[in-house]
Amino acid sequence: MSLNIDENGTITLYQGDSGEISISGLDETKNYVVYFAIQDKRRNLVGEELYVSANKTGSVSFFLTPDYTDLLTVPAGKPYEVYTYGIKACDTESESEDTLFVSEGNYGDLNNIIVYPRKVIGG
Repeated sequence: MSLNIDENGTITLYQGDSGEISISGLDETKNYVVYFAIQDKRRNLVGEELYVSANKTGSVSFFLTPDYTDLLTVPAGKPYEVYTYGIKACDTESESEDTLFVSEGNYGDLNNIIVYPRKVIGG
């Protein structure tokens, strides 16, 4: 398993691996575009925001490519690096925006991504 998401929404992965993140429970009456972004410890955006249209369905999925997760670096000598992520649903019809909580989150809670250094370069 190259990407793991625990019950608290913490994502764990190896740098350079790929995986899918599924978001469910969206309001099917709204025409959402859902955004996913990763930040480093200084709150700088890592890579570009990813987005997908829900098309009035209750769920969407984001596929993190090896090139995308390769941007999540681990400093030499450290066993892992912690990044944070956010998810926002924007209703294209009403122009409303909602930052989504992961599991039973509260304002100010951080959604963590724990990144371990790559083990193998591969093909």
